Amino acid sequence: MNEAEVIQYLSDKPDFFVKNPELLESLTLPHPVHGRVVSLLEYQVDLLRKSTADYRREFDRLIDVARENEAIMQKTRRFILAGLECHTLDEFVVVIDDMVRDDFAASRHEFVLFGDAQDSAIRCCSAEEVVTYLATIPKMKQSACGVLSKKELAYLFQEDASDIQSHAVMPIMSIDKGKKHAIGVLVLGASSQNTFAKKKENLFLEHIAELLNVLIQRLSS
Repeated sequence: MNEAEVIQYLSDKPDFFVKNPELLESLTLPHPVHGRVVSLLEYQVDLLRKSTADYRREFDRLIDVARENEAIMQKTRRFILAGLECHTLDEFVVVIDDMVRDDFAASRHEFVLFGDAQDSAIRCCSAEEVVTYLATIPKMKQSACGVLSKKELAYLFQEDASDIQSHAVMPIMSIDKGKKHAIGVLVLGASSQNTFAKKKENLFLEHIAELLNVLIQRLSS
């Protein structure tokens, strides 16, 4: 009887080992990790232990995600409530400063609106300046980390640009005739390369960018 016939025989008789339990005790298999020969029972126990460890790691990962989502919700809630209390763009700039300080590990930030200078202390860039110094931002569709050039960082952060080792960009979008276009940007800079790594999760950044868009347009109208 060859191997295929044995497999077929056992498949046809799933109760074979129930009727012949003494055979199970004599079966041996290589240990899945150490390679030494162990009994079938010990082999199964090791597999179950490994499966339990895998499930535990996945459970811990889901707990971490849930905690992160809860933190994002609380930060977003604080930002919305503070923004709704603002009556001017200058008041809103203070809210942004507080948010950056409390909720991001950013050592620098720049909040810029595109277009003609407004009746506020907010930094504004003309269309020509955007094309010349911030060409990446109008092309962006969503928030991202590490996308600006050294030239763009130098324009935004000026003498502090050399301290910026990582950065996050939140374009503020508006819709005109069914098309999105950038009306401003909030850029966060950090002295650590890992703070805003390119592969970093952007969910919170995107939430904030959307809220900035809504609140700025409310205060500008």
